[in-house]
Amino acid sequence: MRAVPAFRPKLALSALRQARRILLALVFCTLGAAVADAQQSQPANRQVTVQNETDLTLNFLYVFPRGSADRGPDRLGDEMVAPGTTFRARLGRQSGCSFDIVAVWQDGREETRNGVDICRNPRLVFGDPAMPTLEVAVANRSEVVLRELYASSDGGAEWGPDRLGSQVVEPGGGFRLRMRTRACRFDLRAVYADDREEVKSQLDLCAERGVVFDRSGVPPLPRHSLVLVNRHLATVQEVYVSASTDSDWGPERLGTTTLLPVGEEAMVELEGECEADIRIVFPNGGAEERREVNICDMPRIVLTPGWVLGVEPAAEAPRVSAGPPGAATEAEPGPLRLRNAGPLPIVEIYAAPPGEPRGPDRLGADVLGVGETLELEAPDADACAADLVVVFRDGREVSRPGLDLCQGEEIEIR
Repeated sequence: MRAVPAFRPKLALSALRQARRILLALVFCTLGAAVADAQQSQPANRQVTVQNETDLTLNFLYVFPRGSADRGPDRLGDEMVAPGTTFRARLGRQSGCSFDIVAVWQDGREETRNGVDICRNPRLVFGDPAMPTLEVAVANRSEVVLRELYASSDGGAEWGPDRLGSQVVEPGGGFRLRMRTRACRFDLRAVYADDREEVKSQLDLCAERGVVFDRSGVPPLPRHSLVLVNRHLATVQEVYVSASTDSDWGPERLGTTTLLPVGEEAMVELEGECEADIRIVFPNGGAEERREVNICDMPRIVLTPGWVLGVEPAAEAPRVSAGPPGAATEAEPGPLRLRNAGPLPIVEIYAAPPGEPRGPDRLGADVLGVGETLELEAPDADACAADLVVVFRDGREVSRPGLDLCQGEEIEIR
């Protein structure tokens, strides 16, 4: 007998399939809503565009949630926003829109804006874009670096920020002064590297688009003449003399084509206070310096080994030039004169009180060539006796104990 298949009503099967479809649709709708909610709850990436319409450089920018005590990082990073430029600052993911803004300008002044809605307006404009820009070419025609520059439209009552910022204007150089202003009449004040100031008043910068600073408006300082006498061991190639308060040596005083040979002297003209620092440079690159010399009380400086310690000759006996070995010289009161009569240069000289250690090498970085002479000074009139030790370039030593450094005697070392 053939089996009879079970009866399955069509309507029941159709209803089951429909219910399954509805269930799957509900599941997908629920998942989609959950994903959408998750996406909406995630903080958005925020950014603002900074527009600088002032005449100062924006050095730092802080953007942080309203009311926060922590400014957070500088949003400019390693950048700065120059006048007339824009910068896009990325803030990362932020859940809110209301922020406090602190801008720090090149003069250190801070500008604060509270409760800025960066979602509604993601552009921060500093200054007035409608304000006209005044540009003036400033030239430094002096021999000194121009370190600071100030501009005032109220007669110098308020000078405002240094317009150079971190820049300086070298001698012969220039700077373009850029200001957002409707004013035309200004006072300009230049401050040089030596702290001297020059002010130019009531300039019409709308008519004059160029200003020259040449120190003609700086009151002159007292002028001094300093004589340098070379009684050292070698020619002096460069001389620098500057005020003890200056941070650099300033110009070379001998000139590019002038030297100061042994036995000669040179006059240096300079202006400023009496206290000065002196630096001499030899052709081999060696240098010696003496600080805080009162050139008003001491207008003549004798350059000898040890002059940097302030040991000046009591009297200037003429330096004996190189001559035939064995030439007779008459002893006169004054420093001991030592002649190198050996076959090699002398590289070290020691002169210490009898029985005491050798002390410092009187030559330092210099040498005493064959046939040359050197004056050895006593520390003072009561310490004339000394034991002399001379070292030649091959290491050979020659000793002369019990010498008198104050009788002007000339001796030969072989």
